[in-house]
Amino acid sequence: MIKYKRITSAEEAVFVKGKTMKRLCSFLVDRRRAVFCVMMALVLVNLFLIPRVKVNTDLVRYLPDSSRMKQGIDILAEEFSDLSMSSSNTVRVMFKDVPDNEKDGIFEEMKQTPNAGSVAFRKNDPHYEKDGYTLYILSFSCGFFSPEMREAENYIKEAFSGRYDMKYNLDKTTQPGVPIGIVAFALCLLILILILFSPSYVEPFLFLFAIGAAVVLNTGSDVFLPGVAEVTFSVGAILQVALSIDYSIILMGRYRQELAREPDKEKAMKQALSGAFSSISGSSLTTVVGLLVLGFMSFKIGFDIGFVMAKGVFLSMVCTFTVLPFLLLIFDGTIKKTAKKVPSLKMDAFGDFFFRHGRAVTAVFAVFFAAMLILKGNTGISFSLIPPNEIDPVFPKENQIVVLYENGDEESVSGMIPEIEAESGVNSVLAWPNTFGKAFAEDELLEMMNGFDMGFSVPPIAVRMIYSSYFKGERGGKLTVRELVNFVHDTFSADSAWGKLLGDDLREMIDKAPEMLDEGEKALKGPEHSLMMISTDLPQESEETTVFMGRLTALCEENLSGNYYLIGNTPMAQEMVATFSDELNFLTFMTAAAIFAVVLLTFRSLAVPVILILLIQSAVYATMVIMNLQGMSVYYLALLVVQSILMGATIDYAIVFTNYYREFRMTMPVREALINAYNDSIHTILTSGLIIVAAVGAVGFAFSDPAVRQIVHTISKGAACSICLILFVLPGLLAAFDFLVVPKGRRYSG
Repeated sequence: MIKYKRITSAEEAVFVKGKTMKRLCSFLVDRRRAVFCVMMALVLVNLFLIPRVKVNTDLVRYLPDSSRMKQGIDILAEEFSDLSMSSSNTVRVMFKDVPDNEKDGIFEEMKQTPNAGSVAFRKNDPHYEKDGYTLYILSFSCGFFSPEMREAENYIKEAFSGRYDMKYNLDKTTQPGVPIGIVAFALCLLILILILFSPSYVEPFLFLFAIGAAVVLNTGSDVFLPGVAEVTFSVGAILQVALSIDYSIILMGRYRQELAREPDKEKAMKQALSGAFSSISGSSLTTVVGLLVLGFMSFKIGFDIGFVMAKGVFLSMVCTFTVLPFLLLIFDGTIKKTAKKVPSLKMDAFGDFFFRHGRAVTAVFAVFFAAMLILKGNTGISFSLIPPNEIDPVFPKENQIVVLYENGDEESVSGMIPEIEAESGVNSVLAWPNTFGKAFAEDELLEMMNGFDMGFSVPPIAVRMIYSSYFKGERGGKLTVRELVNFVHDTFSADSAWGKLLGDDLREMIDKAPEMLDEGEKALKGPEHSLMMISTDLPQESEETTVFMGRLTALCEENLSGNYYLIGNTPMAQEMVATFSDELNFLTFMTAAAIFAVVLLTFRSLAVPVILILLIQSAVYATMVIMNLQGMSVYYLALLVVQSILMGATIDYAIVFTNYYREFRMTMPVREALINAYNDSIHTILTSGLIIVAAVGAVGFAFSDPAVRQIVHTISKGAACSICLILFVLPGLLAAFDFLVVPKGRRYSG
């Protein structure tokens, strides 16, 4: 039978009890049908609200107000309102060994793709033809997971599969849902773990119903927020189940204990609610506090994740006290009829070992903690994770960096452009000084037009004739794009001699040319600021990228007299790199301080929170070291979330063990107290712990987004480290520091 956390007088001093608690518990039991109906009505309402929740996919929204990039984006929004800095929805299609005489034909077939806004392909351009491979890039205005995109994807598969080793990639890292097979497997694992350690076959399904109601309430209530981050929306439900399923287990265990003393099931439930309140509230409080600390991140996604998940944990606690009692009382007879045996885990040998070797374990832990603290510094931190695909090694996806600068620096920018173009990995640089603000010779103008789409094209021979006419046959003259367009417009106007010889379509295009030129100029030059768009094939994060960003920043500092702003995925990552180390240390301190205060109030002992926090923090460091040994860098959100969850949630397992130990020490010597603490807590720790390690770890494989997948898997690894340290280190520390952990007046001395 599962053993559960007992209530100590120290906990009772923290949480309000007495008559108010008894009245509340009596109300929840006596009015359980009405309470259940109200909760189910709220669940139904929130179920219909879930599709209306706004999911934010743009991380730029979460940049702090002090961010230079955020300030630059605000200026962009004001002066370049028609310019979108978000990544375009593109599909890249690559072929191998396509004969030259078929490339244009495939290009025309690509143009027939349903819902495709445009198709890009240039012959003899290394960005589209390289080493026998040919690339076509399709752009879409519809969403990646819309019916329109599915129609386009089906067309590409049907029209081009099997032709010249065709590969295609949707340039999107996430997916709208998760594979049902993996979710079903994870759910089966969760149920299997619950059944294995539960004394009834029915209990796990009642637990899942209650926690499922809480998940719906939490997800649906997100509709009242301005929006939730995509990563929060993806992992919120999974983590909510993993973090709060033990609340149901604790209440069920307490209810069974009360039934052994009180045969009246309603009275037993009232006592169980009252008795379990401290344990569940205390567990919930540490988790909520750990999550809310994420709100101290300057990067506002921390508040998004922390608040939504803390809300979910709180609602799980509410459903445990409102939904679950009704279910347990309704199915009381069924629970008894489906009773079963549970594994009997005898931990006497472990208790005896740690009693005899407590000091040695303490010494080993001190070395372990120091080693993890040092080695975790070798673990790389990443700020963008892109799933591998077969196209990127041949044709790296464009990484665009934008420099926003004041109009008064146009001349300085003109001198910077050749230096930037000479940098390794730079494909092109577009800015006012080298496009609309520059005077071009004939060949230069043609080359520029081929690289910059102004919405119209002019044949090369026409350009030569125009230059000859403009300069009256003299060679070597230069024209700006504006001068060229104005001359063509005036020369071939509708009322001119030449204009009357042109067809309506061509004359209409010439008439619209000045207006189209105005639009093109506005894309690079605003009322007060201008844009320099740098196209690179550099990775978003790499040593080479860091070097380039350093040189670009130095050039801007040396040449630009006014304010400037770097915008793009790489500049955003660079900003975060510069502040992340200090921010991580601050959040680590804040999390530890908050949990320290909660544990201190619970145990009224300085030694206990110090021991428990050092133990769990070492699990965080160990997780980082393990990932480094696997050759992985840690995604920054995975590190922040795993620290908050381990410190706020798995520390509960340590609290459970320590609670039992301190309680048994009132009537037993150290050895017996350790043995009994082991035997009474092992089922609780393994049940909840295995759910996080196994079920959460399994569902992580359902996500194609590498960032979300790593967050889930890192939590699973971190929970495994925490459980190992709690079961195989904490007992030795408690034995070694017994004189500090257990107050002298409450310590067995017989």
